[in-house]
Amino acid sequence: MMRLWQSIGMGFLLGGSAWAAKFTPLETRTNDTLFFSYAQSQDGRWIAGGAQARKDATNTNLPPSGGSVVLWRTADGRREADLGGHGATVNWMQFSEDGKTLVSASGTSGLLKVWSIPDGALRHSLRLKEPIIASSTLGSQLVCALSPDGKRLAAAGAIVKPVGISQTSEAATLMVWDLATGQVLWSLPQCGVGTLAFTPDGQTLLAYTRTIVWEEIRGFHSARITDERLMSWNASNGATNFMSPIPGMNPSHLVVSPKAGAVLALSGDRNTWYDLKTGSVAREQPIQLRRSLHVAAMNRDEDQLLVIDFSAENMHNVRISDGATSLAGSFKGHTNRVMFASVSGDLKRIAGTRSNRPVFVDLDAP
Repeated sequence: MMRLWQSIGMGFLLGGSAWAAKFTPLETRTNDTLFFSYAQSQDGRWIAGGAQARKDATNTNLPPSGGSVVLWRTADGRREADLGGHGATVNWMQFSEDGKTLVSASGTSGLLKVWSIPDGALRHSLRLKEPIIASSTLGSQLVCALSPDGKRLAAAGAIVKPVGISQTSEAATLMVWDLATGQVLWSLPQCGVGTLAFTPDGQTLLAYTRTIVWEEIRGFHSARITDERLMSWNASNGATNFMSPIPGMNPSHLVVSPKAGAVLALSGDRNTWYDLKTGSVAREQPIQLRRSLHVAAMNRDEDQLLVIDFSAENMHNVRISDGATSLAGSFKGHTNRVMFASVSGDLKRIAGTRSNRPVFVDLDAP
């Protein structure tokens, strides 16, 4: 076992002055593979990581093995437990707000696992109707959501469709489970879901949905997105609260603000607040962000967003009242960038993979 406790400083720019973020490696083992997903508990005690599955080089006919779920202590980066494996790469995970439930998912197997924390007991293994989990509008995230109270889990399966000489996957069935029993509460076929979010009370499920039409033009196939909507359902029974057209937005994230009674659909060039009860447009939000936004997290006061754009290697603070954006940190000039990252609820830490190793980054370091 290798134990890595040393911290590393990386120079950031904040308001024009130099600022050093504190990088702390998380404890790894010699047989660890790359970690593809992370989650952090709201109380700051735990970091969870989902590992890549590996093929047997001596017998390629065997299915992949591994895809482990690992739990670390945030305080010192020590490895608390190896919860178990998926047999496939784990590329999504999320804690409940009380930190007692962790859900992990493998997109290629359509398998979701529900764990008790910190004892690591497996409560449920859940499978979607389809063999894979749908990808978000970003293409790099799975369409899954755990309600903050840990009572409900939503995920969208995907079907593989031939397109010319190639293939594509499209969201198919949306399923919502009761995590006390592991039973399906309701499902929606042909859902077209591109991103999901629960309200903080867990009573409402929100989604961006769209229909994808494939067209052949001069021998080339291209996708056209139609019938884009913001959907709201009763999370317990699937009854529709509203469906609101959102023309031409294709949002990458839905950020819910109970304080404002609204949900923000982040779309890079056009960001819009929608009323949580009616789905009507509340106001446009002037935020100048690139479409490659990968992470968006709101602070508890609901007056600020921390957003990360990994392609530009920048982190931004966004003031919600007027959309004023400031550079919170930059990874520019570094080849060992942080990937597959999650942001803590207080916006003070990032957990991710850097130089093929799991690390957490203290953004509030002196």
